[in-house]
Amino acid sequence: MERYAEYILGLDVAAVVSSLIIFIFGNLTVESVFWVATELIFSLGVLSLAFTFLYFTRVGKSNWLLIPSLVILGIGVIITFFSWFIGGLVSLVSLLMLLFTKDLDYREIRSLVLSFVGFSILSIMPPLSVLFSFHFGILDEVVIAIGIVLIAVGIYLSLRTKKPAEAANVGFILLSLSFMFIAPAHELLNIHSNGSYGIYDMSIVFLSTLTFFIYFVNMLIAKIAEEKVYRDIEKGCKLLESGKYREAYEHLKRAYEVYPDDERVLNGMGIALMKMGKYNESEVYLRKLNRIKPGDKVYMTNLGNLYFRTGKMDEAMETYSKVLKKYPDYYNALNNLARCYMEKGAYEKARELLEKAIIIDEDKKAAKVNYYFLLTALGMSEEANKYKSQIGGLVE
Repeated sequence: MERYAEYILGLDVAAVVSSLIIFIFGNLTVESVFWVATELIFSLGVLSLAFTFLYFTRVGKSNWLLIPSLVILGIGVIITFFSWFIGGLVSLVSLLMLLFTKDLDYREIRSLVLSFVGFSILSIMPPLSVLFSFHFGILDEVVIAIGIVLIAVGIYLSLRTKKPAEAANVGFILLSLSFMFIAPAHELLNIHSNGSYGIYDMSIVFLSTLTFFIYFVNMLIAKIAEEKVYRDIEKGCKLLESGKYREAYEHLKRAYEVYPDDERVLNGMGIALMKMGKYNESEVYLRKLNRIKPGDKVYMTNLGNLYFRTGKMDEAMETYSKVLKKYPDYYNALNNLARCYMEKGAYEKARELLEKAIIIDEDKKAAKVNYYFLLTALGMSEEANKYKSQIGGLVE
């Protein structure tokens, strides 16, 4: 579904723009034109809404509310055949639940709720007035003003969030599409059919159009910014591999401001700071990384490496041992734990680990270098020289 996102959003734009043109410039006073235009708007709307609905269910992380919200939506559709008013209310509840299925923070949820309530007030007034024969008069303008304020506040609070989640943007797009096509639905389904669009219908159309384009543009801007961040991450990782640690850190730091929980960013910053001798700062990022991704052999080993560099030998050994308990054949942990045993003078234990590491990966030279120094320390010069020839100029 992700690879079709551009086509789905393109369909949304086409539906919204076409509908807006018809609403504004269409000769809707002619009855035949009105019904053709209404059917066209409704068809485009349902199509774009359906695909956006599927897109929303796939983007970001979903929680347990997804299935109940879909069930309630189905119930609402069924009830509509018997009571369009109650069925519509149930469907509105399902839409609100659907918006809550994503992994959003309280600010994003608050913004969606406010806009949802504003649109709901505007959309429920026409059928409410028909159902109960209400005639509000001047109160119509008050109700519309309340709806506009709620929607505007919701949008404002959402835009104040500097790093909006993609799910929040798509949520607002889904919200605006859902309400934009209520007006033609009223006419076609004889819910509020009078052959014209009233002030509630037109207020919903224009507000939902505005909301749609705000979040469509917001999504495009976020995508452009995201691409820039990805370039920073890739550049930072390449600089890290080439030993340019300070430059790598600057690129990764910029990425961290946007994606503070990204694994590559945290790992890269931790290694760069470690290589730069800034051990306390390095530990902050490596510890955070291991909280986010507990049990990862690479990240745990990097934290162990930091402990080794700072002389915390017991912590380093404990960390490497945890890795090997879960991944007994992990080369780096075997080699690094062996170094710890060498520092403590436990040469036989170190020898056992290094021999295992060399068997696991014959091509890597780190364990062979350590094995050479170990054999030298044990006075086994002849055997040590065999390894010296295999590791080139890495030892003198």
